[in-house]
Amino acid sequence: MTRSAPGAARTSRAAGAPGAASLAGVGALVAAVLLAATVGRAVADDVVTYQAEGVAAADLDDARTRALDVAFAAAVTEAVADLAGSAARAQADAVDREIIRRARRFVASFSVTDQRTAGGQVVLEVAIKVDRDKLRARLGELGVTLAAVATAPTPPPVTRRRATVLMRVTGLGRPLSSFGAAATDDVPGLPAVGQALDRAGFAVVAASAAGPPPDDAGGLPLDDAGARALAGDARADVAVVVGIVVGDAGPIRGVGAWAAPATAVVRVLDVGSGAVMTEATLASGAVGKPDRERLPVAAAEAAAGAVIAAGLGLAPVAGAPIVDAPPIAAAHGVTVRIRGATPWPAVAAIRARLASAPGDPKVTFAGVTRGQVALEVDGLSAARIAGHLRTADGLDAAITVTDDAVEIVARGAP
Repeated sequence: MTRSAPGAARTSRAAGAPGAASLAGVGALVAAVLLAATVGRAVADDVVTYQAEGVAAADLDDARTRALDVAFAAAVTEAVADLAGSAARAQADAVDREIIRRARRFVASFSVTDQRTAGGQVVLEVAIKVDRDKLRARLGELGVTLAAVATAPTPPPVTRRRATVLMRVTGLGRPLSSFGAAATDDVPGLPAVGQALDRAGFAVVAASAAGPPPDDAGGLPLDDAGARALAGDARADVAVVVGIVVGDAGPIRGVGAWAAPATAVVRVLDVGSGAVMTEATLASGAVGKPDRERLPVAAAEAAAGAVIAAGLGLAPVAGAPIVDAPPIAAAHGVTVRIRGATPWPAVAAIRARLASAPGDPKVTFAGVTRGQVALEVDGLSAARIAGHLRTADGLDAAITVTDDAVEIVARGAP
């Protein structure tokens, strides 16, 4: 992510765990951002606008206020990374206590650009103006040295693979699907799947309208051959097949709330080779006020978001089983596997470092699963890749070469 120009917007994300809205996880967020940050950029702006997302449990009386606090913390965390880079790591506890947890002090103004309820949570998209003069001064009081101007050129962008979502939801009346003759944009959970794929580095393309309406059976809506055919119609490189089954809403005995269960399964296919990139199955649901219509929809949304996040390794899902996928191997070139719950900024930094290596190597995604991100590198040997990464500034990782693959485990990754 790059700093916004004066008056322009900047993207930052802060995702709360399902049903949680406090700032308890913000310390982990700032640690991940600062771990992945390279040398920062000197800034001439006094006030810069950041786009941030905040979430809170919808049944809280102050849900909107808590969601705003999460968004403010995310924006200020991003501003700290801009101003201090890796220098803030030595004072991470003080920065978390004195700045991130008091993020409102550094907000000059804000505007809520979107508000919605999804999966039992209030979700706010907020444009936040951060007073970086005030933030810069507080960092100095805490003994944090501001970062110098980066001198390295911006690496060329890496082309993203195209993914199409073939999704079906049953249990809400007639089957709802994102593909086929009865395709609709109102499939519960479809936006969450698209956003997760975007964060995972894929470019999402519309699904094909070919074929008959889906049936109301459970499990995956298509076999591998059908999924590849529809993905080919959409000119996609990857087919993301998702099946959601929702149960009836009803009261929870002795609690005074209602719940609706849902199960979800995802299978991600490489269209060209037919290889399974990842797959996962999760049980999920939604809890809230008595509502036989809204609760099942919320359950479908929660299940879709949970299963795609688990399958792509974007965020752990509390209480959900972890599906161990086999190591991903690139179809061509050298496989570079980044292991563990590595933050996406670290993945982006590694991709950028490899793309800037001598010889103009081609770097693309080979696949993403829970716990691993694999890159395909054409134009460099495994030994040269390992050597190039070991000399990278700010990359704190264990790097090993096994067969024709490079394995990377970022130290400090959860």
